[in-house]
Order: sequence, then structure tokens, then C-alpha cells
Amino acid sequence: MKIKTRHVLLLAVVLLVLHFFYKPNTAVVEVNNYTHKAENAESYSHVYTTETVNDKRVDNVASKVKAQPKPAPVQQNSCELIHDPEELEYAQSELSQLNDNLDFTAEQFDIGPYTSVNLITPNVNDDYHTTLRIRLFEAYEKYQNLFGLYPDKPILMNLVVLPNNYYDDYVSRFGALPSNNAGIYFGKNNTALVRFDKADPQSSLRVAIHEAMHVINFNLIGSTPRWLNEGIAEVFENTLIYKTNRTIAIPTYRVRLTYMEFRSLIDSEAMWEQQSYRGDLYANANNWLAFFIQHKQGRRVLKAIVQAEAKNPCNSLENEVILNALSTYFIDYEQAYLVWLKASQQVEGEFIPVY
Repeated sequence: MKIKTRHVLLLAVVLLVLHFFYKPNTAVVEVNNYTHKAENAESYSHVYTTETVNDKRVDNVASKVKAQPKPAPVQQNSCELIHDPEELEYAQSELSQLNDNLDFTAEQFDIGPYTSVNLITPNVNDDYHTTLRIRLFEAYEKYQNLFGLYPDKPILMNLVVLPNNYYDDYVSRFGALPSNNAGIYFGKNNTALVRFDKADPQSSLRVAIHEAMHVINFNLIGSTPRWLNEGIAEVFENTLIYKTNRTIAIPTYRVRLTYMEFRSLIDSEAMWEQQSYRGDLYANANNWLAFFIQHKQGRRVLKAIVQAEAKNPCNSLENEVILNALSTYFIDYEQAYLVWLKASQQVEGEFIPVY
């Protein structure tokens, strides 16, 4: 077939126009050997994945997940964190001894698709068990709304609140040394133990939600840097603490304790093991996560980081990848944080509403 000269010229003109005037509205970011495309900072949506997903679609997916069972899980990663089947069986056997103990209330219930909780609490009053149950529901719902993560296989979380003598005994049974800690999570059997504080039951409720968040982080995200793992747990432990139009709030005193640049915080992984630094690290992880969650652009980037972390559950993202995401999509985050911190420090109430 003969190609006419004018057709060739027309095609050349079209190609030249496309070359000079078409500018793609995407930025490409390398995350653990995956290529992720997202819109530019002006119109950046909520998801840092291979496709851009808007809020409406996320809401639709959430509704669909709640309305019908998810299909059988498909293994997409070469890595998968799993619990030890023998340890899971051992935990159920040991905890079952509390089921018939009149000093405890034991109940198993679902808090979402594929997510069940075996909740055991001491019989201190009629409200304690119910209050913890309600807070678990609210915290898990907010977690999924915020990060858009849903399990693709069944999760059974053992959340057990125990008086001192029982607590030390069960910590030993599960292979750890009893200490003065208020709670501990055993990944091998997906069990969180919480020390009941008779003098301050509210504190035990907060610790229970805190440890539950570690269970959820492990199962939905996987290996997580301490600033993110503890930051999420610190913020969410205050679910339904403060009566406001926000479900989650943070104590005002925490923002007045210390200041650490974000880069210093994420570079401090080894310092978490040193007792002298922990107070400052917990406070700064709490404050930075609360800031990201409260700030619209920060919330979007945080969600992107969490979803990128969940792509490879056996490894954490490199710090430079996280900093690059922030510098790309939230350029003035340090300055914005300082403004937020100063305003938060001037709040007169006991709590600062977050989410």
C-alpha cells in the first residue's frame, strides 16, 4: 500500500506537538524495587501504590469488604510473616485455663472481616470489659479508614488483661522474663498481655489498645520501624478517651515534653533499646504521628508510607525513601510541624483532638 507524502507530514506534525506540549502529571518513586506512580503534590491522592485510588474508591472498597467475605488470599510477596502453629496452639491451651476462672470474663468476637479477638479481662466491674471491647472496635475501624489496609487471611488476636500475679506467670509461660513493663506482645503466638493496674484502670485500658495496635501492625504491615510502630500505638491508645467530635485525641502534656526533628527520630532505631532515651522517643513518635494524622497532606503521605511498608512485610523501608516521599509530597513538613507543635502546646485542655 502506498503511503502518501501528506500523510507522513501530518503524522510528523502530530508527534512534534505531542512532544513539546504533553507533560505527564506523574512522579515516579522507587520503593523496594517496585515502581510507584502518584499524582503531583498539587493533586496528590491518598495512595502511594501502582495505581492512584481516590477517597471514594477506598470507601467503596471498605464497604464491599464489610458486606461480603473476601476471596481466598493470594500470595503476592516472596516474604510472609507467619505465626508458629505450635505456639498458637500452646497459647490457646494456656489461656483456656482462664475461661472457667470466675475472676475473669472471656469472650471471642469479630472486630472486622477476617479479624477476631479473644478478649480476657479481670472481673473488676461491669464496665471494664465492655469499654475495652467498644474501644477496640473504634480503634480498628479508624485504623482501616486511615491506612486502607485489610487482612486477606484470618487473624485471631489474643488480648489478655491480667492482675500482677497472673501477668508475671503468663509472661514467663510464653518465654519472656517478668519485668515492670505494662504490656507485651508475642508475635509467635499473636498474643498481647497487659498488666492490670488496680489503682488506675484507665491506664490499663490505654495499654490494652496500645498492645492491640502492635498486633494489628504486625499482621497488616509486618516488620515496622519503631518510630512508626510505637507512634501508631501511642496515638491510638487514646481512642474514645476524650469526649469530642474526634474519636482519637492525644494528651496535651506529651507535646510539651521534647522536640526532635523527624530525620533524627527515624534515624534513632538503635536508641529505642536504651532506657534513658525511651521517654523522649515515645513522646516524639506520638507527636509526629498525631501531626501527620491531623494534617491533610501529612495524612496522605503517612498512608502512602504505611502502604509501601506493607508491600514487603519482612523488611522496613529505607529512611531515605521515607524522607524522599515527604520532600516530594509535603515539602514544608518540618515548618508545618513546628507551627502545629506551638499551637498544640498552647491548648489549655487535657487532650488535643486528632482524628
